[in-house]
Amino acid sequence: MKKHFVFMGCFILFVTIFFLACSNDNTKNADPKIVQSPEESNPADAYLTGEKQKEQEIAENEVLDWPEITENGVDEELFLKNLDTDALETIAAELQGLVEEMTKEEQENPEIVLSEGFIRAFDSEQYHKVLEMGDSAMKPLYWIIYKSSNAGLYEYICAMALYNLSGYDFSNEDGSLSWTNSKEFVERFNEKILTGQK
Repeated sequence: MKKHFVFMGCFILFVTIFFLACSNDNTKNADPKIVQSPEESNPADAYLTGEKQKEQEIAENEVLDWPEITENGVDEELFLKNLDTDALETIAAELQGLVEEMTKEEQENPEIVLSEGFIRAFDSEQYHKVLEMGDSAMKPLYWIIYKSSNAGLYEYICAMALYNLSGYDFSNEDGSLSWTNSKEFVERFNEKILTGQK
């Protein structure tokens, strides 16, 4: 009986040592991203962050080449010629749908206006889908704002999307935006474009 316990104890000890040896060996060969502690930074992340900052700096210093915007106003004929109507339809559908969704949410739960406000639009799937369209979304967004007789939530969301895509910095020294609605945004945007044409 004693021999049986000794044998079982040795067997368990052997299995434990074998298991620990294997797990240490696997750790050495494991993907460093998995083994790495959360506090350790990944050099690739730092590189990507640096590249993003460089891209932003370049974007802020570059002026978009939009010949449709002139000293005499917008050349609508030329703008329409250069406008991607498919992108325009997609953007309008996405962002109008977003505004309708937000309006319905506010009717069902008026407190959401105070607790989250309209800025929840910028975390939405629809807004990010438009941003993911990149440069192809810029002229359609501008056209929506430019042609609208309103300066409401829909137009504001379009202006914010164009603002983000353009890379321009229309902010005051305190970090607040230098525009309060879509019409003011278009004025700043036009000024920036015209500055680059001189």
